[in-house]
Amino acid sequence: MKKKSAGHSAFFNLHLLITLYAFLAVTVLAVFASGALSNAFAQPRGAKPAANLAQGQIAIPQSRDQITGQNFWAQTNGPQGGDGIALATNATGHVFVGTQGGGVFRSTDNAETWTAVNNGLSATNVRALAINATGHVFVGTFGGAFRSTDNGDSWTAINNGLEFPFVISLAINSSGDIFAGTFEGGGVFRSTDNGDSWTLIDNGLTNTYVTALAINSSDDIFAATFGGGAFRSTDNGDSWTGLNTGVPNATFLSLAINASGYIFAGRRSSWWSCRCTSFD
Repeated sequence: MKKKSAGHSAFFNLHLLITLYAFLAVTVLAVFASGALSNAFAQPRGAKPAANLAQGQIAIPQSRDQITGQNFWAQTNGPQGGDGIALATNATGHVFVGTQGGGVFRSTDNAETWTAVNNGLSATNVRALAINATGHVFVGTFGGAFRSTDNGDSWTAINNGLEFPFVISLAINSSGDIFAGTFEGGGVFRSTDNGDSWTLIDNGLTNTYVTALAINSSDDIFAATFGGGAFRSTDNGDSWTGLNTGVPNATFLSLAINASGYIFAGRRSSWWSCRCTSFD
């Protein structure tokens, strides 16, 4: 038998060494890959597992960072009466919605369900809602004002002295006096007898298209107008003073007053805010 040549032996040893190196490399890569895969699926150290929420539960955010990007509005089941123009809630939490063409809807279960409450409401284009301290509900419509003393189950027209029936804003002061803002030449009307009769109060009110009314803790009345800016009355509506420094002939569409006495006026395409004490 012939002996293997030196060249053949060297080639065999080299091939064996390459095979050994390849096996070691594959083993090392497998170990690292296994560790990386394990780390990729491992929970970060210190992270708390997500809470298991029952169906219908909402996770309450614990920080401002958790709020970012989340949606906290949920559509209610109705009402289906048209655009919701006005909103009001009574002392027991019942919600009333005035709609454009569908009249008034009421919810007694936090807006889960809605019921149309239009018995006696002959005008269903509702533009304003207000509720007094005794729970009487008042609505302003394109057919005048209406009152309900039984939580909306029935309505009575209250238009004695209300010469302009287009009522688009309502407000009630601490004494129970009701103020109704109208448009197309009306202005502001006042009732001191729970709506049984009305008196026009437009002394100093140079614009009579009154889009919104608001009353502060001192019972000062503020009226927003369409194209005439804002006005204030400090004598229960007997006289009005324009408040238009910096915003001449503004069209204000809404008003709100916070606990500190700041007044916020919503205007076409922008917002303005100021303190009532600066309206001198």
